Amino acid sequence: MVNKKYAALLGLLLCFSKGISAMSIAKKILSNGLTILVKPNHTIPKVSIQLWYNVGSKDEKDGEKGIAHLIEHMIFKGTKKMLSESDIKVITHMLSGSCNAFTSYDYTGYLFELPSHNWRQVFPIMADCMVNAAFNDEHLNSEMKAVIQELKMLKDNHTRALAYDLLTTIFPDHPYHYPLIGYKQDLWSVKGSDLERFYKKHYAPNNATLVLVGDVDPEEVFALAQNYFGTIPANETYEKKLFYHNKDIAAKSVTLYRDIAQPTGIMAFVIPGSTAKIAHVTDVVALILGGGRSSRLYKKLVDELELVSSLYAMELDLFDHGLFLIMYTPNEQEDIPTIEKIILETIEQIAQHGVDKQELVTALNKAKMSEYSMLEKNQAQAQMIGKYYLATGDPEYAFNYLNVPHEHLNKDIQSFVAEYFRPSVMHTGLVLPLPEGEKQHWTALQEASDALDNKILSARVRTTPVEPPKYAQKVQIQQPEQFDFPKAQEAVLANGMKVLWYENDATPKINMVLEFKAKHWYDPEDKQGLYIFVTRMMFEGTEHYTAEQLANELESRGMTLSVYPGGVSMAVLKKDINKGLELLNEMLTKATFPEKAITKVRNQMLSDLKQFWDDPRYFATQLTNEIVYKGHPFAKNSMGTVASLASITRDDLLAFYHEYISPTDAKLAIVGDLAGLDVPVLVGNALADWHAHAVPDSAFPALQRVCGIEKNYPINRDQVSLTFAGPSVDRKHPDYDKLLLFDQIFGGGALGSLHSRLFQLREQSGLFYTINGSTVTQAGIEPGMVVIRTLVSVDRLKEAEKVIKEMIETVADTLTDVELAQAKNALAQSLVSLFDSNTNIAQAFLFLDKYGFAPDYFDKRAQELAGISLDEVKAAAKKWLAECLAVIRVGRV
Repeated sequence: MVNKKYAALLGLLLCFSKGISAMSIAKKILSNGLTILVKPNHTIPKVSIQLWYNVGSKDEKDGEKGIAHLIEHMIFKGTKKMLSESDIKVITHMLSGSCNAFTSYDYTGYLFELPSHNWRQVFPIMADCMVNAAFNDEHLNSEMKAVIQELKMLKDNHTRALAYDLLTTIFPDHPYHYPLIGYKQDLWSVKGSDLERFYKKHYAPNNATLVLVGDVDPEEVFALAQNYFGTIPANETYEKKLFYHNKDIAAKSVTLYRDIAQPTGIMAFVIPGSTAKIAHVTDVVALILGGGRSSRLYKKLVDELELVSSLYAMELDLFDHGLFLIMYTPNEQEDIPTIEKIILETIEQIAQHGVDKQELVTALNKAKMSEYSMLEKNQAQAQMIGKYYLATGDPEYAFNYLNVPHEHLNKDIQSFVAEYFRPSVMHTGLVLPLPEGEKQHWTALQEASDALDNKILSARVRTTPVEPPKYAQKVQIQQPEQFDFPKAQEAVLANGMKVLWYENDATPKINMVLEFKAKHWYDPEDKQGLYIFVTRMMFEGTEHYTAEQLANELESRGMTLSVYPGGVSMAVLKKDINKGLELLNEMLTKATFPEKAITKVRNQMLSDLKQFWDDPRYFATQLTNEIVYKGHPFAKNSMGTVASLASITRDDLLAFYHEYISPTDAKLAIVGDLAGLDVPVLVGNALADWHAHAVPDSAFPALQRVCGIEKNYPINRDQVSLTFAGPSVDRKHPDYDKLLLFDQIFGGGALGSLHSRLFQLREQSGLFYTINGSTVTQAGIEPGMVVIRTLVSVDRLKEAEKVIKEMIETVADTLTDVELAQAKNALAQSLVSLFDSNTNIAQAFLFLDKYGFAPDYFDKRAQELAGISLDEVKAAAKKWLAECLAVIRVGRV
């Protein structure tokens, strides 16, 4: 069971171990040095196209800090030759695709996800961007403000900020010392000409790699690449500078004080970077130390000593030097020295004695399962190929780096840990609660920073409107080929549970998604958090397995299992399907709820609750639910409250478990390598102990209007989380599809389009780094919500509210036929992504069953959407946006 929270907080790509046979990546290098890597994958008609440049923030000189990242933003702002400021976003939207970009210390990348009939259209665009980017100062003025907002957003992500500060402290003489996004004082004064100098130096075909994964033919890719990129001249004098780091025997520490309740700790060790090709060691060490319930540190610190509520190990895999991070949340701040001591003792045991065979097998099986999941996603594969190719020069490295004998790997692990994880070179980082006496000083610092930003950026006013598209008029939209959407077989078991299944042999794994009738809102009003409590206790032992045995049985086979309010998700290798179902049955029918574990899990949940209320990105949604769903079960906080968690007893847990973890009206979808398996018999026999008992229906009152409601939640953050929200429609309401089409235009919809009306506000004003909106958020069996949300500086809050309100009031009247046609295409083309993985296919089947839609629902979906008129969309949008919307502000308000 992998804790992904920290990876998300850090915004880093965590690479699990890979280790199956080479993946037949086709490679070609053009005469100008451009490398092209192609891996066909014909599972669904989509293609991921990624152009990687071997340049990142480490290549910036003094006075250039932040330029590599700023160029990444500005590449989308048009070229001198053929693209206007709007073209890339408009064209991507027209092609029913998505586009984005990323900057690292070591590389910069641009990515497009497109249907396979449209991928060819972006080659001329990417080629033009390689040589003709415009870097218009007017465009830069608005984008600069958005980047400053991004900087503030990163500062509010405290764990990520801590990791970056550790990098700064550890590498005083290497470019990793400098923040990737740069310093405000450098960004304030930068001009388009400054960006162009850096761009002209580094953006050359011989410093770039083009990666395609998906429904393509390599020879066609090579031919088109030659046509569009082949004439771009190489930079014959280009050389990559090598950077030196003066290694020392030193332990450095960083402590950040922030307005939080839950501390976070990091222990960090400098290790060789990705170019050293030691991922086979670092990945396995991460899994053995902190990669799940059976890992050494989890068993010791979470289960045995109960000193931390969560723990995770990962590598920050930079090219020149890496950082191995062990991150944890202590139950008590005063236990941090003890936690660090135990971590070091555990590391020393590996340095002295290595790891045992079973640990190694467990780690490799986890890695294999992660590999198979990655192979289901084009974009994930392309990212792994591109990153590791730049680091190692080996196009197959992402898929074969664990192909080493076990005995060699064990020796490598022992020597690696002994060499790099010494106490004398251990760096530590902490985010601790801000002392009460410091809060006024912190507020003063923030206000001074806001004032200076406002003073400087007010001089960088954009006076011109966003340029209309130009090249987009020449783009020819191709018609897709027919896609046969998978259809489930189904059966009803003796206990009343419905089973839906589909054979997909793309990988040798099987995914199962079990949906209960009872969802999170089944918590009693005074026992909120009870359902989550129950699901966590299901891992704490059964009649035949202790918690440790259960974790070992699952993870030694690479199985993944998560239980959550409303369902279960499980992945197993085909060869382990019987064991997987046996363990599932144990948890569904034989959980024992030991008293000692209840105390441990309660403390974990209290820690999680603190973290939840420390992060406005999460709790702003809860505040919104409490307003829109007042008096309705959806207003409940599934995480509970301090008081409700304290009141929950073992009797409460057992009663809920026996009443609501029931096969009554439950659905199990199974997708994967099912050849030769009689699924109904297999599942029926395995779950024979799971007996049906009635689960009551929920009572849902009608939602009330939220006219005039404003909620201010004060918390000390650099940005304000601003939300507009109100009631909307349920999934089967006649207006649902009309609003779904409207959402594609208004907020980006299914593809997250950067050509949405809300994103255009960002383009013109630079008010936000990100903004999103939907009129059908959470729409299901009950009505959903209209939700528009952004992050904005305190000093620009009123301005942001004004322009968003104006957009809400006027947008429906200004919709066009062209926008609607593009929205219909986008939604139709997005449907295949619902079937790109076993889990997604399973969830699609459960969706059809839940709402009683026919098996050919997805086949007819495009035709249904095509019949909706512009007037119908306008009327629906007006109706639901005209409803009073509440305003929720979280921050220094």
